[in-house]
Amino acid sequence: MEQLSAPNQVATSYALIWRETIDRLEGAYSEQTLRSYRSDFASFDSWGVANNLCSLPASPGTLAAFIAAQAPELAANTPCRRLAGIRKVHRLFHLQNPAEDEEVLIATRRALRAKPSRPRQALGLTKELRDQLAAACGHDLAGLRDRAIIMVGYDTMCRRSELAALRVEDLTPLSDGSMLALIRRAKNDPFGDGRDGFVSAPAADALKAWLEAAKISEGWLFRRVNPG
Repeated sequence: MEQLSAPNQVATSYALIWRETIDRLEGAYSEQTLRSYRSDFASFDSWGVANNLCSLPASPGTLAAFIAAQAPELAANTPCRRLAGIRKVHRLFHLQNPAEDEEVLIATRRALRAKPSRPRQALGLTKELRDQLAAACGHDLAGLRDRAIIMVGYDTMCRRSELAALRVEDLTPLSDGSMLALIRRAKNDPFGDGRDGFVSAPAADALKAWLEAAKISEGWLFRRVNPG
């Protein structure tokens, strides 16, 4: 590790504007990705300040020390995620990427091996489980909304963020009582080409019951229910 005996003017200027540099990525990456970049590099930068070490540009020794220091406190995959943010910021400044150095790779492997963990697979939502969840929903406004979310989510296979982004204008009623829901953007559709999600007649009935009770005729499909 190279300790900073005197502030380097160039490094200081980088440190002052790295957040603005990440802001340049808006529109090219999802908000969640940008939040991760900001949070992860901020953690590295704060650690560097606390240890009187330069975070930008960072030496391989500094980055390896950061990984080693973080590993005991974090989940096994967190150091790897933080490396992605540190790598991206260095590339944005056209700086040499310290994450590619063998010293950093060894530190990362050591951190991963110290915390072996089996990936947890989420259980799939079966029709039987969907019906149990729907039946458990109450008949008040929140219950009607939750039942509609469960039914529509099951049919369209939408993620939470995709369900939250649905609007009344995205629905197309069909003659048999079912609907098509336009999924404008998904995690596996980064350029927003969109797709049509099929909403069965039972799910469409649950959705209509929610919309009628909530008096929603336009705009966001699923909304917060305030007490009273």
